[in-house]
Amino acid sequence: MGIRPILACLALISGYYAMQASAIAGSPVKLIFDTDIGNDIDDALALAVIHSLQSRGECELLAVTSSKDNPYSALYCDVMNTFYGRPDIPLGRVHKGVTPKDGSYVRKVVEYSENGKPVFTRQFQRAEDIPEAVNVLRKTLAAQADRSVVMVVVGFSTNIARLLQSPGDKYSPLTGQELVARKVKLLSQMIGRFDKSKPDSFHEYNVKIDVPAARTLYALWPDKVPVVVSGWEVGRAIQNRATSILNDYNYVKHHPVKIGYEYWHKMPYDRPTYDLTSVLYAVRPDRNYFGLSMPGKFTINAQGKLEYSADTNGMQRYLTVTPEQIIRTQEVLESLSSQPPGP
Repeated sequence: MGIRPILACLALISGYYAMQASAIAGSPVKLIFDTDIGNDIDDALALAVIHSLQSRGECELLAVTSSKDNPYSALYCDVMNTFYGRPDIPLGRVHKGVTPKDGSYVRKVVEYSENGKPVFTRQFQRAEDIPEAVNVLRKTLAAQADRSVVMVVVGFSTNIARLLQSPGDKYSPLTGQELVARKVKLLSQMIGRFDKSKPDSFHEYNVKIDVPAARTLYALWPDKVPVVVSGWEVGRAIQNRATSILNDYNYVKHHPVKIGYEYWHKMPYDRPTYDLTSVLYAVRPDRNYFGLSMPGKFTINAQGKLEYSADTNGMQRYLTVTPEQIIRTQEVLESLSSQPPGP
């Protein structure tokens, strides 16, 4: 059987699961994905998981914003959205942010060519034409129903901190803090660490690279909007295995996730699923992939670390994971991240 009949069959199967999931789960979860894609490869896998869940009818990706101040970060998101058949999803990029270096894969994937011709198409040819992230976030939130949006933040807090500090504008007279309080129903964020497997000197990457932004986020985040954090230890425990990369993406000759994975480090290697865990919880919070801490409150302490304090009236929690959940969730994430594009 040739590749076209196989892809046609896969599309029919994907469409079937989308209808089944939609019927079971009701309305798709409306997502905004804010990412520092390019600093690690798990962001790319996380975006692939979102697209697969959308193909199943479980979520709707409203916008993707990049907190990495490198032009190829947002352009790689453009490549990914186009590859999965959704080129019109709004994109936003940070201005005067952090980590401006290319990293090891985003530029190489965006510019990847064969016989002198680019392999991957995209909507934006220049990153300069991609709107600023906070404007995209405000416009997207203002257009949605109250308490309907889940924000998945898997990089620095730069864009979200600026959103919370933003004044009213042409999209909404509400301040950013007021807009979040009205429109957002959950923040699912990959940040921090809540086990004791690392010394106190360990500073989790998404906090330490932009501590002021993380401090602003947790100082200004509306009290009545829940926050669920996936700490370093959860993603570290659940590995995306090299065997999946080597075998599960071969339904096409060129896959932007597989090529990115191969550029990020020398193959073969397993990689933690840090950012994927926040995506999975955001869309499937009731499937027992993870446990939850007691309610509490997050702050950034004087040493620049995310700190949790138990509080029975708090609306903020962090994920936990058992050995049984690790096995189950690993299989689910590998399957979703490698699922072929669907409707």
